[in-house]
Amino acid sequence: MRFPIVLAATLAAALLVVACGDDSSSEPAPATEAPAAREVVEDDHAHEDDHADDHGDDAHMVASAEAGRIIVSDAESPYVSVIDLGTGFVARGAFEVAAPGATVYSGLDGRYAFVLSRGPGDADDRIHVFDSGIYTVPHGDHEDLVTDPVTRLLDIADELPIHYTSVNGWVAVFADSHGHVFLFEEEGLAAGRNGYEPRILEAGPHHGSAVALAGNRFIVSTKNPDNPEDPLPVGVEVRDLNDNVIYDASNRACPGLHGEAHSAPGVLFGCTGGVLLFQQDGDALSHVFFQNPEEMLENARVGTVYGHHDAGTFFVTASYRTEQGWGQDGLWHIDPSTGAFTRLMDESATASFGPEGERFFVFTADGVLHVFEADTGELVTKAALLGPGAEHRPAITFIGEDIVITDPANGLVKRVNLDTFSTVAQWEVGGKPSSVAYVGLTGHGH
Repeated sequence: MRFPIVLAATLAAALLVVACGDDSSSEPAPATEAPAAREVVEDDHAHEDDHADDHGDDAHMVASAEAGRIIVSDAESPYVSVIDLGTGFVARGAFEVAAPGATVYSGLDGRYAFVLSRGPGDADDRIHVFDSGIYTVPHGDHEDLVTDPVTRLLDIADELPIHYTSVNGWVAVFADSHGHVFLFEEEGLAAGRNGYEPRILEAGPHHGSAVALAGNRFIVSTKNPDNPEDPLPVGVEVRDLNDNVIYDASNRACPGLHGEAHSAPGVLFGCTGGVLLFQQDGDALSHVFFQNPEEMLENARVGTVYGHHDAGTFFVTASYRTEQGWGQDGLWHIDPSTGAFTRLMDESATASFGPEGERFFVFTADGVLHVFEADTGELVTKAALLGPGAEHRPAITFIGEDIVITDPANGLVKRVNLDTFSTVAQWEVGGKPSSVAYVGLTGHGH
């Protein structure tokens, strides 16, 4: 099955790139003809010509922690901006996307950005894929750093692309309306560029999710066979790349499934009444259900799950429906070796594991960042980094030992040192920055 895919060319900087300024409106500022902008978002050279044996080009010697870009979406305008860490240049409103409030993710070893945009109508929804332009290539006994501009590779049209996961060499995006699971892998994407076509699994229409296991196997949510109108899945099954079901013992094991994440012990799903832990040991697949603790409200359920491939635990948030909408019933730490839940705080606004999986970071609505030990759930420290009562909650990502925070109230993206909690850099992107991801090198230097 083929889907509408826009074979997108690289952005022309003179048309869409904006210099940093004081305008905080939701529309991008007037275009500028800035050389730095072309280096960030316009691919106007063949990068093979840049690899001189004497390494005379300083662009190939950027430290790995700085060899990257920050991609930022906006809550009120259909654009993403690009911050280049090597130069500090902000290409404000650099790429148009399908809708305001797009969600930005980094995937496939950090080289690619995936932007999920919804609206204004379901038929307008898109999965946008961007190449950060920063990666390494073998060169004799070492690797050379490539710093090409950011390019738009793909725009895939399908309705309600919502849940995203990136693990075991695959990015999986579940599009709810038709139940399509789009699978992207790094080698094929790098080779195919904007001619790449993702693999697709068919799960049937529902509000689902998918997670890659080792060995090109994929956990895929299962829709409710007893009530086709129920949007929430009732369990999971495992499929291969040919869409064959190879494990179905858990296909009714997680009623009301919502929320998923991968940590070292396995994949955890939020369910009505508890959580489902799915595990893989070579070819052996298994699952276990942990009941919600007595301290959790009877009408609450886990709906958001946080994991990290190097962490041995999970963090989850529980919520419950009220006449006014949804209320929170706390942030919880889960030890998957015992199934024990530990309540950490009443409410959280934004949360994420740190880059090494050793600590867990949580913003509350008052703008305070809380830092927890991932293994134990113990609170390590906290610091007030943003003002209280913001209309839009902050988004976070990490670069080395620093945390990157959006400040929607002031149109800023801030980089904060986690040892001192001091702001080491900030960039004016304007508008209401709403989602953020770091793309580039993640594990090694030049």
